[in-house]
Amino acid sequence: MIIQCKDQDIETVFEYIGEDYGKCLYIFIDLKKFGLDDENFDVWIQYSEEGSICAIISEYFGGIQIYSREENLILEEIADFIKEKDTHVLFAIKPIIDRLKPFLPDYEQETGTVGELMELKYPPNPKAYSAPMEELAEIVKIVADDEGIGKPYGYDSLYEQYTQRKEENFGRNFVLRDEETNDIICHAGTYAELPELAVIGGVITAPAYRGKGFSKETLSSLCEDLLSENKRIFSFFYIPSAEHMHYGVGFEKIEDWSKLFKD
Repeated sequence: MIIQCKDQDIETVFEYIGEDYGKCLYIFIDLKKFGLDDENFDVWIQYSEEGSICAIISEYFGGIQIYSREENLILEEIADFIKEKDTHVLFAIKPIIDRLKPFLPDYEQETGTVGELMELKYPPNPKAYSAPMEELAEIVKIVADDEGIGKPYGYDSLYEQYTQRKEENFGRNFVLRDEETNDIICHAGTYAELPELAVIGGVITAPAYRGKGFSKETLSSLCEDLLSENKRIFSFFYIPSAEHMHYGVGFEKIEDWSKLFKD
């Protein structure tokens, strides 16, 4: 049975998640940030016949995330829920997505990793700094030009997202500049922040400067700043170079992470 959450159910969801943030980051973050007051954000609880919680499901702007602490979710019921909503993208740890995939044959699967910083192992670059609002246009141009990170969103959408995060203290942007040209060499930011945690995103080095360790240095500087605020630090990564960079800085794998998507 899948029941839509009301305000009185929020604490039940948080108790079920506990400190297992890494396997449901955006359910946790969005519920903490929005509660149930945002028209674009909804949460459901799946219960077993005995009345115990099997899974938490959230939807934000049409994207669904699923979390099940014991991985005992009722698969066919969730698949029917997804079909009824005609969801175009859903996320969960890979073991859950692997079990859901046979019920959703029209979807393609992509797999990466969710990791957490356990120990800062790479020296931060002292010249990397937290960029102010007026530098966002320059940052967004670099991110929006990258095929794998920003290009699918487009400049205008990314600029709006970055500006909103900055205004709401929901994200920060660290940059490293070339000392001679003053051009941005590298960017590392956060896509979401709460007092207790942050999620890394948008780590990118300008093409002419790649392969020289600037991404690690800048990411490490960002992480040092976040650690000074006693935040747990998480990141998603999907390609071998990003995996190598994160592990070099001190991230460790929490779980394989997958998404299902269709056009």
